[in-house]
Amino acid sequence: MPRLFISAALLGLAAACSPADAPTPPASESGPVLSYTDAFVMEPIGGRDLTMGGVTLSVDGGDVTLTSASSTSIETIELHTMAMVDGKMQMRQVEGFDIGDGETLELKRGSDHFMMFNVGEDVVGGETVDITLNFDADGEPMTLVIEADVRTIGE
Repeated sequence: MPRLFISAALLGLAAACSPADAPTPPASESGPVLSYTDAFVMEPIGGRDLTMGGVTLSVDGGDVTLTSASSTSIETIELHTMAMVDGKMQMRQVEGFDIGDGETLELKRGSDHFMMFNVGEDVVGGETVDITLNFDADGEPMTLVIEADVRTIGE
């Protein structure tokens, strides 16, 4: 009889801990969800080892800040802004880009973008390059690996 009691108690405990009985957190507590489109890197011109790149990033479920980017094919990737001041283009490095819940950040030519230095020889038109993006989501780190198309001038 004690054996049956222990078995019944264990079955009751197992049922009480089953995933079906576990509370499901609301969607807002699951954290931000990141997505991207149109990721690209420009093939360096004329044997140079620097270039630029971009991507369109979207977030749902919370605010994030894009804080950095890295790639095994590119030694240094900086986050840059671009603005026209007194008819002159001025670029500068920034610490990050904020993306609010439900918003989109577009990094592209002639605007905010990635500036890339010491670009590897494998960054050639028609290929792809993986870039790891690092984010801060309310004090929690997040990463997103994007696959960027390498474009040639005119694309």
